[in-house]
Amino acid sequence: MKVTSDPTAAGNMRPSSTVQPNPQKSAVTPRDAGPAGGSSGVVVDIRSAIQNLKPGMSYSIGEGYVPADISAPGGDKMRNVGVTNFMNAFTDWSNKLSDYWGKVSDFAKKTLNTSGDEVAVLGGAANDIIRTSLAASGVTRPDMPLILKEGGANDPYDPSALANARTGEISIGHQGDGSSNLLSSVSFDRTVDIPDGQMSIVDLDSGDATANSLLASILSGSLGSALSSSDQSGKSGMHRYAVTNGKSGPDAAVGAVLFTRGNDDADVQKAAGLYTKLKSLQQA
Repeated sequence: MKVTSDPTAAGNMRPSSTVQPNPQKSAVTPRDAGPAGGSSGVVVDIRSAIQNLKPGMSYSIGEGYVPADISAPGGDKMRNVGVTNFMNAFTDWSNKLSDYWGKVSDFAKKTLNTSGDEVAVLGGAANDIIRTSLAASGVTRPDMPLILKEGGANDPYDPSALANARTGEISIGHQGDGSSNLLSSVSFDRTVDIPDGQMSIVDLDSGDATANSLLASILSGSLGSALSSSDQSGKSGMHRYAVTNGKSGPDAAVGAVLFTRGNDDADVQKAAGLYTKLKSLQQA
């Protein structure tokens, strides 16, 4: 299994699709990877690449979606710290990030109990919960070296921003199956605490009054984007379920929305299990 929430791999550098001054990049997943039209191709030589970084353009190592992205410094900042010093620090940091993400991948694989041919994509609060749990055992993401900061670089993938994320998502799919590989997806609100003994699963596609009421409530709440039409490209045809506290009307609380490719009990329970595993990590 490979966790592609924010993977890193030492290798080539290529310009990203963000090319305006002081770019603000957000983490993207593999399906968004790669430079936008008009960007130059892959730069193979790291030394040459760093020497030719252009102010105001954002660059990354790997295949365009890695956390070791930097924004090229402007002015004389890089020259002040020295191009060679900058390059050595950047390479060292990238290697440390690669090692860190390998540990994140192993931890997530064990936690989510996924098979070897499955890929897990983590987003928002799911990232933060996995990283925080791993940090409790002493494994933390390497900080950007001071010399890179002094050289004008910034770290757009600083995970500290995820600490305030209210919602998160876990998606599980088969590796290498293309756009139809999604097997299950869980969107959850970590501020909603549903005790295990009260947990109830409601079929949102059943068409009954309870399902319709819950559906309307979810669409207007924190998990609304999980069910919005604009976020359905990879979930077309999947079955939808809500994890609730078993109550109805204004007393109903929704902790998660589940999407499953199959609709038998095993598929639903597997998706629900992803939610309960992250919930237990958060409460540990």
